[in-house]
Amino acid sequence: MKKDLNIKIGIVGAGPAGLTAADALKSKGYTNITILEKEAQAGGKCRSFDYEGRYYELGAGVIVANNHTVQKLAKKFGIEVALIDFSRKVTFFDIKTGKAEKEPSFLEKLNFAKQLFLTYKSLARRYNKIAEVGLSEVNADLCIPFSEWSLAHKLDLVAKAFGPFFTGFGYGYFDEIPAAYVLKYYSWHTIRSFMKKAVYFFPTGIQSLWLTVAKNQHVLYNSVISKVERDRAVKVSTEAGDLHFDKLILACPLDESLKYLDATEEENKMFSKIVYCDYRTYACLIKNFPKQDGYVPGNFVSTRKGHPVLWYHRYPDSDLYTFYVLGDWKISDAAVLKNIEQVVKQLGGTLEEVLHHERWKYFPHVSSEVLKKGFFDQLEALQGSNNTYFTGELLNLSTVEYSAEHAANLVKKFF
Repeated sequence: MKKDLNIKIGIVGAGPAGLTAADALKSKGYTNITILEKEAQAGGKCRSFDYEGRYYELGAGVIVANNHTVQKLAKKFGIEVALIDFSRKVTFFDIKTGKAEKEPSFLEKLNFAKQLFLTYKSLARRYNKIAEVGLSEVNADLCIPFSEWSLAHKLDLVAKAFGPFFTGFGYGYFDEIPAAYVLKYYSWHTIRSFMKKAVYFFPTGIQSLWLTVAKNQHVLYNSVISKVERDRAVKVSTEAGDLHFDKLILACPLDESLKYLDATEEENKMFSKIVYCDYRTYACLIKNFPKQDGYVPGNFVSTRKGHPVLWYHRYPDSDLYTFYVLGDWKISDAAVLKNIEQVVKQLGGTLEEVLHHERWKYFPHVSSEVLKKGFFDQLEALQGSNNTYFTGELLNLSTVEYSAEHAANLVKKFF
């Protein structure tokens, strides 16, 4: 059947998923697309800020060579990407001594290589379904926590190496997160990109990409939705008035949509099972601190919630550092800053000022038990019901690429 390119399509959320969906729809010839964004700016968890003419990231910040969806958008809209300097110093600090951890021995490096290139690579091929778009049809073997899965496959050194870039980047703890998420995050294509040092950042901040994409779309900012009513068409009520659409794409936190959505019993039941990580970012000016990135593996356990898991030093001559912390939803920012200050003092530095901070409801996911019962198969089966479609980080994984990839695939499949 010939598609009606004049139908009215509403998208909730101007983050990577919502904006990618809008761009994909526009590229296919759809002409009536409106994005509703509750914030005053686009980008979602891609949040950059300018300090003394340089850009720093408060949320997502890098992409890799196999992130084709985002790479294409950056090229299309003329946004510069640059290779990360892998010669920059990165240190793993011991929280007990405040000193750098010892380098792995030659034997440990050799055993790690065997685990990665023999065992893990073989398992990545066995469970290659997880590398496809979405999280449907997850193998039951991958529904157990990654700590159990890695132990069963004797991947202790791989798990230790994966921790800094999983737990440190806000995805929770290996004894809680299902193995499926870890294998998706560490796809073999992504590992190859890191081995080739094909990792990129955005000199003008990653948010500049999404702000530029948004300029080419009809975005209604500060749109607070009070009600969504779905019948033959979709009525969206906001403080500014009512909007009417033929189709609705929810590219926003689905659990939060329950506040205004005329949710079905099944939607209510499913969206209520979504959980998050309490992930926080603090941009701090610090004097006499090591000019390098730092990870604190001792804080990669749930008993150390509220303590910094890493800090990032973007520019060699800058005194600005961004600290990242996994919280417990209860600990105050003041208490977290005391923990950061303790680390800073331990390494001889002085925390002078906190310029910015963000607190994210990060990494929407489901538990091992819920995943095993086919949560995502059920969710994807709802696509199109009540003229509504779902996309975003929940349905693929909380990275910029995976969020954008799912949105592009949704448009390709249903529109």
